[in-house]
Amino acid sequence: MLSWSFYGTFLCMLLVQFVASIPWLFALFFRRDQVGSSFIQRLGTVVIVWLATGAIAAVFVAFQSRQSLETWGYFFAGVLQVQLTLDAVILAMAGLLLLWPKGGAVAQAAFREGVRQPMFWLIVMFAFIALSGAPIVPYFTFGEDYIMTKELGYDFIMLATVVFGVLAATLFVTDEIEGRTAITLMSKPISRRQFLLGKFVGIMLASALMFGILGFYFQDILLFKHWFDKDDPVAVPQWIAAGLVNLAAPADTTDFLRGIGMWTQHMLDTLPGLILSFCQVMVLVAFAVSFATRVPMVVNLVGVLTIFFLAHLSPVLVQIGAAAQTQQDESVTSQLFASTILNFAAQVFNTLLPALEFFRITPRLVGDQPPEAGPYIFYLASVFFYGILYTTIVLVFGLILFEDRDLA
Repeated sequence: MLSWSFYGTFLCMLLVQFVASIPWLFALFFRRDQVGSSFIQRLGTVVIVWLATGAIAAVFVAFQSRQSLETWGYFFAGVLQVQLTLDAVILAMAGLLLLWPKGGAVAQAAFREGVRQPMFWLIVMFAFIALSGAPIVPYFTFGEDYIMTKELGYDFIMLATVVFGVLAATLFVTDEIEGRTAITLMSKPISRRQFLLGKFVGIMLASALMFGILGFYFQDILLFKHWFDKDDPVAVPQWIAAGLVNLAAPADTTDFLRGIGMWTQHMLDTLPGLILSFCQVMVLVAFAVSFATRVPMVVNLVGVLTIFFLAHLSPVLVQIGAAAQTQQDESVTSQLFASTILNFAAQVFNTLLPALEFFRITPRLVGDQPPEAGPYIFYLASVFFYGILYTTIVLVFGLILFEDRDLA
């Protein structure tokens, strides 16, 4: 028999879930032209469904064993994470419409069209397949298969989102310019700056939604990897153990809260890597949107991939060029010329291209012992600021390209 304390905690969690669902339910059911009884009736139906779902869940949990209550804590925390992800996207869109009405309207149209595109869900499906296979493949890493799975997962999510961003930039910028749709939009009081920046923000919001979906599935995959490798149970972090001791709740409530805390810790462990990967996506999508004002999809995709590889290789090229200049034979003119050209090209690439190495997920960042919290947070903040700054520079370059583009 479960304690009354557990039922109280369970009821509070259901209430939190309902509050978290208000923004996306409001966005799903509310229409400006349907504010009357139809909206109230649908909203009442949603509330009744939520109450019925909570009652069914409470009855079902009542017959569960104590060993499964921690799993239920994982489940509730995971559902809350999904809802908060949807809320963040919806509230960001609402803030845009409030503070930047014209550009926000363009962003909203691009976001809706991006999510409705079959390619969005097709890319998500292929990413699901890639992430599902990652924990099963043997890597022969002498006990570091989990770290390898984590690194590959970040790369799969990043690449899938970049591909979507490039395709979306082509659909929403290039095709509208070449199809003369942009002329109709420009005939309204919307400037070229609002058009291009609105498209970029809309694509990024759709990319953020894809990132949230794939990130949640990636966290589930990592839990499956622990089970698949038959690792020892994940140790309870000190802050969770200390909090549960101070709470002094009954055993069933403690198990349920431990599951919530463990998922929260699991989410916090993967969140920094997702932030770094998303910063890289933001920079590359900015290039894609800027290129889309002038070039077709194939050239755009090749250009973004070229920037991606050269930006990652430029630090290595700088080292090779410096070593070649110190080791070359000055008596051989051809060697001197080749080493000088190599060093010059490497320095140009390293100066102009984004330093994508800053966004790289190194084994130290995904290991079992994360870095110290203070320097780690400062590093994440500085890299995020660098991503925002470089994205702004690329978008200014795109606005310059778009300003002289003939739309007629």
